[in-house]
Amino acid sequence: VDGSGVLYDPEGLCREELVRLAKKRSMVKDFERSFLGPNGFLVTIEETDVTLPDGSTWKSGIDLRDTFHLTKFASADLFVPCGGRPNSVTADNVKELFHPCGKPKFRMIVEGANLFLSDGARVVLEKAGVHVFKDASTNKGGVCSSSLEVFSALALPAEDHAVLMAYSPEASAQPPDFYATYVQQILDIIVENARLEFGAIWRCNQKDGVPKVEATRNLSIKINQICDSIQEQLKSEMAEQEKQQFVRSVLLKAAPPLI
Repeated sequence: VDGSGVLYDPEGLCREELVRLAKKRSMVKDFERSFLGPNGFLVTIEETDVTLPDGSTWKSGIDLRDTFHLTKFASADLFVPCGGRPNSVTADNVKELFHPCGKPKFRMIVEGANLFLSDGARVVLEKAGVHVFKDASTNKGGVCSSSLEVFSALALPAEDHAVLMAYSPEASAQPPDFYATYVQQILDIIVENARLEFGAIWRCNQKDGVPKVEATRNLSIKINQICDSIQEQLKSEMAEQEKQQFVRSVLLKAAPPLI
């Protein structure tokens, strides 16, 4: 499911065709329909009066796209919502994420989008045994990567940044070595941070019985408290030499080694 429509096949989607779309940064509407099985379908948002292979009807492709996660078709080991409206799943409609027998349709939900699930929905899902990982923990990678991208522009002289970090795939087949290395180092930082945060959440859940969603909330509170404390120390109590030493120490730990 993406902005252009819904692509579904109970027999599995053609991986090679999905890779082709991904490399071209194309939407699902460009999927070659000949790869679909007899019960598969591609419905774009422009379509109206849609009838699916099972006989169900939809007023428009937009309606199907916006509520697909609540339909009988949406069932998987892993659900990663990376867009959609806030509170798309609430305590009122979370029942649609369960089979008629009461079994959850998803074993794991990793919130790539902010606020896709309401707190009430998260509680219901966790109590049913679904591994729910909250947005505040799971989509930090985007914030981290964009921050470190901006950081490179602030840290490098403009002329160096233009040579080392400016890259257009249309103009050049390969990025500068500096660019490629910096991107990989950012990815390494994101993966390590994710590993550490997941470990903290999992230990709280398995050892102390703290719901994973609540563990994320506790981590966020602690991180904000630490940040506020550091800001206060920098503003009022640290000597200049101590402040410079502290800032350098943090930069050495947080910035990619290349910078």
